Amino acid sequence: MGYLPSKNFIALVSVALVILFTGWFVSLVWNSAPEKSKSVSQVVSNSFLAAYQDANRDTDNDGLKDWEEILWKADPNKTDTDSDGTPDGEEIKLGRDPAIAGPNDKLKKTEEEGKPATATPQTLTDRIAQKFAVEYLTTQGASGGNPNDFQKKSLSESLMTSLAKDALTFKDQLDARNVIINKDVPAKSYLNELGAFLDKNFAGLKETEIDILDNAISTSNFDGLKKLDANISAYKKAVDFLKKEKVPENYAPMHLELMNILNNTAIAASYMQMTEKDPAKGLIGLSLYFNQVERAVNFSKSIKAQIKIDALEFKPAEGGYHFVKYGL
Repeated sequence: MGYLPSKNFIALVSVALVILFTGWFVSLVWNSAPEKSKSVSQVVSNSFLAAYQDANRDTDNDGLKDWEEILWKADPNKTDTDSDGTPDGEEIKLGRDPAIAGPNDKLKKTEEEGKPATATPQTLTDRIAQKFAVEYLTTQGASGGNPNDFQKKSLSESLMTSLAKDALTFKDQLDARNVIINKDVPAKSYLNELGAFLDKNFAGLKETEIDILDNAISTSNFDGLKKLDANISAYKKAVDFLKKEKVPENYAPMHLELMNILNNTAIAASYMQMTEKDPAKGLIGLSLYFNQVERAVNFSKSIKAQIKIDALEFKPAEGGYHFVKYGL
């Protein structure tokens, strides 16, 4: 069989990656039917999962799950794809190719399968699908066609690691050079101007990023992700404003932190928009997004503490009240 997985297999991995939103990929691929999904938000709809919603299905009862048949380029509806008298699952155990009639149907060695591919995967999902396919083939060879629980778990964790890597290694794009420090700017004036801008800038957004993503996945209406354009635009506008704002010296670190939170959130939302065509990228966006939510909570605590140190008070009509009441 070829080195690169088929388009159908990549589509299957895409579905598996979307399922990761609810955290039950391992149970979907390797164990019995998964429990009913819970929000973000009941990600898996029947229309989206289609024929692959039960990854343990073996339609032709040949010993290979349907998703494995896709990987081996066998027919999931035919017990003996190559009509050579041996069921597909048995051929795999014997080290034979279920798509090629015997006797000259010996599977290539793993190192042969691992030769450089002639086609380059275009999306992160494609690359993860390729990596998963190669590791699956390696495991099959090492286990005689019957991976044990440890090998299955290792494969699943490898897929998870591929996803986590990009999110964990993501670095802030802005630094101290993007902050204009002015010792003459009163802290209260700075906070009033910044708070008023944030209130006005985000006032028109009708839905949160998570609500938009949740609805798009649960209804399989990915056109709804276009709504994120408004949110992304608001975050970018806020970053541009912060770059031009003059900042009291003792608020500079928090100012920079806020800029990076908003900038990263815009990037995260843009990744989330790719969920349909590149689910892996969407998942990284979701992970990055939640990282920013955590940072935003800490930012809120820090700026409230500084306001208290400076003995500042704000009335509800003042812009600085934003940080007292809402944090962000």
